[in-house]
Amino acid sequence: MALLLAEILRNIRHVSADRRRILRQMLEVGWNTLPLASMIGFFTGMITSLQTGMELKTLGLHHQIGSIVGISLAREMGPVFAALIVAARVGAAWTAEIGTMSVSEEVDALRSLGIRPVRFLGLPRFVASIIMLPILTVYAIMVGIWGGAMVSANYLGVPSRIYYRRMWDSLELADIRLCLLKAFFFGVIISIVSTWCGLATTNGAEGVGRSTTRSVVITLSLILVADYFITRFIG
Repeated sequence: MALLLAEILRNIRHVSADRRRILRQMLEVGWNTLPLASMIGFFTGMITSLQTGMELKTLGLHHQIGSIVGISLAREMGPVFAALIVAARVGAAWTAEIGTMSVSEEVDALRSLGIRPVRFLGLPRFVASIIMLPILTVYAIMVGIWGGAMVSANYLGVPSRIYYRRMWDSLELADIRLCLLKAFFFGVIISIVSTWCGLATTNGAEGVGRSTTRSVVITLSLILVADYFITRFIG
């Protein structure tokens, strides 16, 4: 995977020539994932607000719910949940697609035509992931904050203006930078692992299934490991 990443970075200068394939993958990561990201982001904010707010209400601190929801979504839950959505929905599909091409010898056909499979298959997915995942993460966080505000106003008795004011008072620019940094690295992980597992697929349809499962497992594991180390040493 490290060698695959290095080769993709060497071919990054060809981005303009591959813009049509990149745009198609950007639509897959971003636009086609919006409904699922909206639902999960919305209910994540609602659940966070409800669970945390009920505990804070017993202590008389429920007016701080806006700051807790905003910080937790921006620093941790937003980037991680958005990455898990993309890994499960898009990364698995990428592995299955590339794996099918591998077992049907389409990847070998690309090589015989003088086309580099890493540039043709890996580069568009890499660029699409590192661009669209941060955008999708910010969108999911905004939807989650909105969901938290609805629960706060209707179940906890905290007016929306107080909720949003406490949230903006607590959020700092460093929280936004950390969120975007995590989303960027998670995008790298998703694209590299899915492409590598797809290119390494063998043994027909059974191998495609194994590669897809392995891709999702490795991606989710690396996302959580990377989240810890980024938080530990940067956050």
